[in-house]
Amino acid sequence: MGKLNLKLYTIKKASESQIDDCIQLVVVDLDKGKRYPLNFVCVLPRYFRVLEKRSSKFAKIFGEGSLHTAKKLLVDAQRHEDDPQIKTVISKRIKDIDSQQCTQKQ
Repeated sequence: MGKLNLKLYTIKKASESQIDDCIQLVVVDLDKGKRYPLNFVCVLPRYFRVLEKRSSKFAKIFGEGSLHTAKKLLVDAQRHEDDPQIKTVISKRIKDIDSQQCTQKQ
C-alpha cells in the first residue's frame, strides 16, 4: 500500500447517553477526496486489543504498525480538536494505546 494522507474525521451523534458511544472516529485519506464519506478508509477501533487479533479492518490495512498509526492519528487530531467531549474521547484512546504498548513490552 502506498503512502496515504491520513487524518481522523469525527462523527458526533446527538442524544446518546454515553459520550464514548456518541462519538465515532473514522480514518480518511485526504488524497482520495476532501469530503467525507468519499475519502473514507475505515473506522478507528474503539478497543485496541482487537488490533492484536487483526479482527478489524483498521488492523488488516495497517498490519504490524496499527497501534503506532492509531496513536499518530489520535495525537494529531487531539492537537487540532476544539470540542471538549471529542478531546476527552481522544485522550481515553491514547491512554488505551499507551497501556496496550506497555503490556506488549513486558
